[in-house]
Amino acid sequence: MSGPKVVRIVTREEVLAICEAHLQRLDQAIASWIASGQRIGELSVKEIAATHERRKSLAALIATDAFMELQKTVPDEIAFLKADGIRRQSVAIDKAERALKLRRQGRDGASTLLGAYKSKGIKPPQDLVSELDLLASGVEVKSADALLARGFSFLVPETSRTISEAQKYLANQLLGDDRPQDFDEWKASHVPHANNYLLERVDRQIAEAQVFLDDSDVSAFSARLRSIEAGANEQRRNLLLDSLILDLAHAVETSRKHREAIDELRELAAEISIDASTEAQSLFDRVQQCGSATTLHEIAQLRDACQGLITLSQQRKAAQARRDAILHGLAHLGYEVNDGMETAWARDGRVVVKNPAVPGYGVEVGGHAQTSRLQVRAISLTANRDVSRDKDVETLWCGDFGKLQTMLATRGDHLLIERALGVGEVPLKVADDTPTEFTSIDRQRSL
Repeated sequence: MSGPKVVRIVTREEVLAICEAHLQRLDQAIASWIASGQRIGELSVKEIAATHERRKSLAALIATDAFMELQKTVPDEIAFLKADGIRRQSVAIDKAERALKLRRQGRDGASTLLGAYKSKGIKPPQDLVSELDLLASGVEVKSADALLARGFSFLVPETSRTISEAQKYLANQLLGDDRPQDFDEWKASHVPHANNYLLERVDRQIAEAQVFLDDSDVSAFSARLRSIEAGANEQRRNLLLDSLILDLAHAVETSRKHREAIDELRELAAEISIDASTEAQSLFDRVQQCGSATTLHEIAQLRDACQGLITLSQQRKAAQARRDAILHGLAHLGYEVNDGMETAWARDGRVVVKNPAVPGYGVEVGGHAQTSRLQVRAISLTANRDVSRDKDVETLWCGDFGKLQTMLATRGDHLLIERALGVGEVPLKVADDTPTEFTSIDRQRSL
């Protein structure tokens, strides 16, 4: 048994609120994951459905009171979605880079073929020339390699296309180094390799731009690249390519950081989406309106505003739930609790509850419920009393406190003793006395 106590209360309502906030964040993370994956074409309907099923399974943990498991698993799922999104972006970049390289090879190959036709006076079919013209202009043409192979066949003498394999072998032996090339050899030796290293870097940067930048920005960089490649001065072309690479890297990194900042902001703002207050809804709307024109400074300000509002809202709701739990519990034990006590407690930082079964005495519950730590103690309502009864009253209150703990536990609330003094260790406080600070217990004994 003990006298004055410092206790900590955690209600089911505040735990549920924490879990709901986790699920709101998860919903926003899923939305961002879907939007990113669909934008780059790296997400299937089946994968989206599987993610929604996992979300349902996590939400179902609330029904089984598996609150700790939910609070551990949801952040893991959010981290997985973010890592998976990055992986899919990398896949999309690799695909885009390969496509750009193939397009450049096709363009250079077509230009070389057309030049060879002209220099050798060869006149292939007009439909072939038209398709090669398209390929040479940078237009994506289906089966470009097959088209180039067909075009190459017109560079091969007619006789070499009709003789047998044995005849080809004999001819190759006689010709030595002057033997005819096949298509792959021709392509390897005739497709230009100038600026190869720089162009590979540009291809990678343009591929990243296709994932992280708007189409208009990608088009502008691509046009700039075509202009550079058309230049005749190789030294100047290399300098311009270096400059383009730097500008692309800066634009991609800026866009990446901006997208990440907005995603994090919206994930945080998801917690206030269920707050019906005008302030919360106004802030949520401002977050939803954020876009490419929103600066990182503005995003940071909104993030701080969201975090501040979330903290205040959580404290306010948790404090109300804690006061409700304590006062309803005391009322159930027979203490006199009226409607104004919760307001008085919130205003004054303490409240005195009388027990009709023990005239002249009561219980003081003090402390701001936002902190979850409270001080509870039996008190006398008058200084003119028989002090020999004080220990009996404290002992009676300790019994009631145990009942209060048990009753709250059945509702999913937890009332834990952090520090306590022994019965009779300090004189019983009189209600009219100046309120005792919580730290008074700590000054007398640190358990």
